[in-house]
Amino acid sequence: MKTSKLLSSKMPKYVDLSPYWTEEKNISIQKAKDMTGLDKRTLSSAKKGQLERCQFETLFKLKDFASELAGKALTLEEIFKDD
Repeated sequence: MKTSKLLSSKMPKYVDLSPYWTEEKNISIQKAKDMTGLDKRTLSSAKKGQLERCQFETLFKLKDFASELAGKALTLEEIFKDD
């Protein structure tokens, strides 16, 4: 029986917006909060690639925000990184 990649992965995954939320974007945590409605700690952690846990609704808001920053539609998989 073949184990799926998702089930076999034991490494923690983090939301990482750093590839999309670059210094060139010049968007502060406060401005991102105003744009998304998410709290500053969540946004700060995601910007640093250190957000390990969040609600599903938050995850989709972060994906939409990253898509806006990237200028293209992103998948959830594209905003994750392995530890």
